[in-house]
Amino acid sequence: MTLTNSPVEPRAARIRRAAIAAACLAMAALSACSKKEPGSAPASHAASQAAAQAPDPSKDDWDDAAAAKLIAADAGQKQNYVCQFVFPESWQPGTNVRTADRPAIGAKKVSLAQESIEATSSDKAHEIMEAATSHSLKIGPCAADLASASVDASVPLSSYETLQSGLQIALLYYGLGKTPLPAADLAQGFDPDYQRTTDAFKKQDLLSSIQSRFAAEQQKLLASPYVRINASASLGHYDAKTRSFPLLDFGVNGDTRFEMNDSPVYGVVVRGDQRFASVIPANETDARALEAKISASGNGSRMLVNIDVYVKAADTLTFASRKDIVAKIAAVHVADANNSPIADIR
Repeated sequence: MTLTNSPVEPRAARIRRAAIAAACLAMAALSACSKKEPGSAPASHAASQAAAQAPDPSKDDWDDAAAAKLIAADAGQKQNYVCQFVFPESWQPGTNVRTADRPAIGAKKVSLAQESIEATSSDKAHEIMEAATSHSLKIGPCAADLASASVDASVPLSSYETLQSGLQIALLYYGLGKTPLPAADLAQGFDPDYQRTTDAFKKQDLLSSIQSRFAAEQQKLLASPYVRINASASLGHYDAKTRSFPLLDFGVNGDTRFEMNDSPVYGVVVRGDQRFASVIPANETDARALEAKISASGNGSRMLVNIDVYVKAADTLTFASRKDIVAKIAAVHVADANNSPIADIR
């Protein structure tokens, strides 16, 4: 889901809910899966991918033995990954697989559509989960849960670098993934001078200096991978049970993906504690004032707000055409459409 930008101050990032808008992960959203997302593969390529990833109709249940073989072969330092399950629609082959604790392979149920598994990388987690489910349903992205990732609280929020371009995300993505920078591709995607140059020799001369600049920028980002994302979300009405106001269209369980306006390919998937998912007023007076403001906003059950999400980039995720970094939330600043502060959540 792409949120409407603030009418006062355009936000640099767009939010796509269910990390995973291209995969339509939520079962309730499956009917919308035919919608074409920006950056999606050409129809012919998408068709061949779909055929290659189609569920296997000969098997429809958990296969711990197949998963165990891949787990044994996945040597190296491991962490916990949370994989999204995309359950088949009525016209697709059925499956008996449901999220559940599977002690034999260390898999655990996270939610109705999320299962966790330990692996050395997002790609390995995806491969293991496909085998574990007998390829009987589509597995969406597998994002690190970052439960053990540390955030240095001594780093001032004012020093977090604001994400303004997909290039910054790309530099972090290749750096964290320890893979070489595809300098020519990045230059073609993000450098105006390189894009405008048609002379092959001049492009090569330009690329040399661009590559050095990209490497320097990447080194700076990796030295302190603390970044700020400016985006828009919504604030719901007061919930008397939780004594809080829910932040809508913004999830902290890996189901929110931020992408910059200049690139749908490189994005940021965020994870964090549930405290970042709502605004808790200090007292009843503040609660009443904020409730009145939401009711007067004229936007029905919610009020559009600007959010600044402070995160530490910690891992990478590759899925279909997406190249994402996975980041742990350190703080969230919430303001109204006129940027009057509402809450600072830390």
